[in-house]
Amino acid sequence: MKGRGIPAAVASAGLIALVAIGAHGAPAGKKDEGPFKHGLVGRRAYRLYIPPRPPTESLPLVVALHGCWQTPEDFALGTRLNEAAERRGFLALYPAQSRWDNPSRCWNWFDPAQQSRRSGEVADLVALVDAVGREREAPPKRVVAIGFSAGAFMAVNLLCAAPELISGVGVVAGGAYRCGLGPDGALACMRGHGLDGDAAATACLAAAGKSVLAIRASLWQGDQDSIVTPANLPALETMFTRLVGGASKTSETRDGSAHARYRNRRGDLVIESWRVPGLGHAWSGGDPRATHTWPPGPSATDRILDFLLERS
Repeated sequence: MKGRGIPAAVASAGLIALVAIGAHGAPAGKKDEGPFKHGLVGRRAYRLYIPPRPPTESLPLVVALHGCWQTPEDFALGTRLNEAAERRGFLALYPAQSRWDNPSRCWNWFDPAQQSRRSGEVADLVALVDAVGREREAPPKRVVAIGFSAGAFMAVNLLCAAPELISGVGVVAGGAYRCGLGPDGALACMRGHGLDGDAAATACLAAAGKSVLAIRASLWQGDQDSIVTPANLPALETMFTRLVGGASKTSETRDGSAHARYRNRRGDLVIESWRVPGLGHAWSGGDPRATHTWPPGPSATDRILDFLLERS
């Protein structure tokens, strides 16, 4: 895992000098950069990878939320998501967090003002996903969100705020909904203190205005992660089990990792979790040229996409 020459907890959590001053994202690029486009919706800049496909073909949309200190370009490189989009045929959308919104480019997932679909960062993301999805005619129920660290927490926020837009999430080194509020609460959550998956599910369902969510979730955690500790994984499993209305669990060892699968009361596969030995605060199986990657692990990108998109 690559760092940036600053303390790991600060770099990953982005809980330093948190300032939200209503800044605008970077302007959209003017030159044609091939399939990896620049764009701007409202105040939110983004990159969008469009694989070569017939113009009449509707492609699923994968929303990829980077972690602290990362950029869309770095996250695309580390996850190899653009290459996966070429092989599988989907649009890869990378919202960008600016230094104006957070000095460490972290999503402010722990700030209540950023968690509502009516204002703040979640509202920006909802507007962006809706705009790109409509423009590119992404099929209903084929829009998923994946994220790492602060991006993983924000993917959960996005799901709870707009479950009609998001049909599944991939959460790598993240945690349960509203597990910590404010900088101190966020650090406590990441360190595994006061976690309550049931309370998180109740809060998520209240935000969604639903009693149950028809979703899938792929949950990933490294057993050597000292930034978002492994205690966050069972809290996530509890939360998502509640969200889908209950599920039965089976466990196995797969690719050297502890792998669990959950089926709902109809027998549908709805949740999977991976606890990867040796993995720290990083993207399992990622490209070593990018930040926060661990190449030896199973490919989180491929496994998440298998689970969220390749439905039987």
